[in-house]
Amino acid sequence: MVTRDREPASEQDERRIEPRTDTAFFAVEIRGNDLYYRLVRNISASGFSFDDRFPLERPGDPIVMEFPLPGSREPIRVAGRVVYARPDRGVGVRIEAVERERYAQLMAVPPPSRTS
Repeated sequence: MVTRDREPASEQDERRIEPRTDTAFFAVEIRGNDLYYRLVRNISASGFSFDDRFPLERPGDPIVMEFPLPGSREPIRVAGRVVYARPDRGVGVRIEAVERERYAQLMAVPPPSRTS
């Protein structure tokens, strides 16, 4: 896993507490009866971000997603709040509710290796 150091909070829309880890996996956003597949790009103990060129979400919106956990048939349900939504950076989410033990297992999974 690649870990980035804490970045300065130069923008008010994003204040990371912990280092983030680059990753790449698909998760499912649940909006009412609709499902949207999202490519999660990084995670930390307190949040995550995903790609979205045309975000439906707005800062402050609640969000519910299900993340896969390798080796488990049951996904991890994550509830949070959008902290930023920008076409050039995707959507950033602060986690408000998650089963911490299972989420920690997900964070321990190495990201897919890149081939040159």
